[in-house]
Amino acid sequence: MESEELFNIDQYGENYEMQISEVEILQSMFSGPGELDIDPGLIHEVVDWVNEENESKLERMPPPIDFCVKISSSNNNVEVVITLPPEYPKILPEIYVRSNELSRANQTLINEDIGEYLENETIPEEPSVVAVISWLQEHSENYFIKQNLNPSPVQKAQDLNSGKFSRYWIYSHHIYSKNKRKNIVDLALELGLSGFLMSGKPGIMCVEGRLEHVAEWWAVVRNWNWKKISVKIQEELEIDPEEVVDGKRLFTSFEEIGLVKECHRGNHMDMGEFYRYLEIYKTTWVFKELFGIEKS
Repeated sequence: MESEELFNIDQYGENYEMQISEVEILQSMFSGPGELDIDPGLIHEVVDWVNEENESKLERMPPPIDFCVKISSSNNNVEVVITLPPEYPKILPEIYVRSNELSRANQTLINEDIGEYLENETIPEEPSVVAVISWLQEHSENYFIKQNLNPSPVQKAQDLNSGKFSRYWIYSHHIYSKNKRKNIVDLALELGLSGFLMSGKPGIMCVEGRLEHVAEWWAVVRNWNWKKISVKIQEELEIDPEEVVDGKRLFTSFEEIGLVKECHRGNHMDMGEFYRYLEIYKTTWVFKELFGIEKS
């Protein structure tokens, strides 16, 4: 079934029931303190939606089920961030791994391998999250072993200086996951970047700072299992040796902005609000570049 096909109430209800069953399996597998982080209120909201007998509920879809699982092996830990779209398991889940103990390169590698596993090893239209978690329990240690066997020094972006300032305007099919949004913001702040994230469908991000820092941020984020994500606009400016990078910035920090509007098949970004936000920073020209239309 194509991911853009409209589902009816019964199909969404069936999807949600399978999602809840899989979450319950994971809760039994990871019952220790801090092993599975999920908002119980979100599960109740989904259950209430399934049980509600009202045709209009299709216009009031619950937020996607969003949670984290912590996997420990030997002395290493990984955090698995999972989002279940309303169409799951008819479409693939969004899953990616983070670990402070893994290099950026190995985080990219493990996330690429997860994507390949989802595409090639799981049964189409069947629940697959438990299978991915089991695969990670078996294989995640290998990525730490590779790192320990090849401890060649990696020059960090913070140690480089390209002498260039960069700004990426990024378009994503959607950005719903609360955990993914938090991780995007945290990584940007960690690297000294500024910009914004606007969640919904579509999701828009702008990230700016030194070229090497922006490139490192993008190398990590783009591998976080997206349905569709791309850099629509890439700006690059020279920085004089005595010039402060802050003088090139449009934004003072990196933050999440805006509200989304509830509607059938998910929450859509408020285009009008986004355009007004761009007006504040005199960047309305990007609206057409991002969406292919002029604001009327």
